[in-house]
Amino acid sequence: MRNPVTTVEKNSVVDVVIVNWNTSEKAIKAAEHFAASRDVDPRVVIVDNDSVEEQKALLRETRNEAFDLIETGSNLGFGGAANLGLSKSSGDFVVVSNADIIPPPDTLAALVAAAEKTPSAGMVGPVFRDDGNHYHDHLPSSATLLLRIGFGRFGRKSISPPLPGEIARVEQPAGACFLMRRDVWNSVGGFDDSFFLWYEDVDLARRLIDSGHTNLIVGSAEAAHIGGDSFRKLSDRRKQDLRLSSLRRYISLHHRGISAIAEPLIRLSKRLRGV
Repeated sequence: MRNPVTTVEKNSVVDVVIVNWNTSEKAIKAAEHFAASRDVDPRVVIVDNDSVEEQKALLRETRNEAFDLIETGSNLGFGGAANLGLSKSSGDFVVVSNADIIPPPDTLAALVAAAEKTPSAGMVGPVFRDDGNHYHDHLPSSATLLLRIGFGRFGRKSISPPLPGEIARVEQPAGACFLMRRDVWNSVGGFDDSFFLWYEDVDLARRLIDSGHTNLIVGSAEAAHIGGDSFRKLSDRRKQDLRLSSLRRYISLHHRGISAIAEPLIRLSKRLRGV
C-alpha cells in the first residue's frame, strides 16, 4: 500500500512488516509512525499472527491508508510471519519490526542511507537509546551457547551505541527492528522459519556474516523500543520450551561440534523446567 503522505517517486520504496500477536494497539501506533517517515516511500503492513478475535477486530476497524493488514490464520512464529509479509511486496528495501517500536520520522531514511553507502551491508539497525541499547550483541560462541542452556541470557553484553553521524559494525543487530536491501534479503532467503521464536535474528545475522555481509548500527537512526508485551502473554513453561527448541536448532546449524553435548543438556533443562 502506498502511503499518501510520501509518494515522491525518487524516494526509495521501503516495505515495512510489523509482526503482531495480541498487541494490536501498539502495532497500529508503530504502523502510523513508520507511515509518517520522511524522504522514503514506506509501504507498511501489519502481519497478525492469529491474535485473539478482539485484537484482530481492532486491526480490521483501524486499518486505513497508513497500513495494510495480513491475517495469517495460524501462528507462524515471528520469522514465518515476517517472511509472509515480505513475500507480498517488492520494494527496494525491507524492514522487519516488532509491534512495540516507535521510529521518529527520519529513522528509515537514515537506515536507507547507510545501506546504500555500504555495499556489503546486511542487517542495518537503529539505536535504541531509551533502553541502554542492550539488544545489539556479539554472536554467541560454542561455550556461551552451552551455558545459555541453563542460563538464558548468559554472555549478553551491552554494546556502546554509535553517535549521530557514525555507523558501527556489530555482529548481531537486534531483531526488534532492522532494514535490509531487498536483494540481500532474497539472497539469504529471509528468516529460517523453523525458528518459531528466538534465535531467528541470531541465525540471520550469522548467515549474513558467513556470506560476506556486514551488519551495522546507525547512530543517526533512533527508535523507541517499548518492549515485551507479547512475551509477557506467554507462560514461563512456553517461553522456556520455545527458547530451548530454538537454541537446539541454532546449535545444530552453526555449532554442530557441540551438539552431542548440548542435546542431553537441553533435554535435562526442559525436564527440570517442567516443559
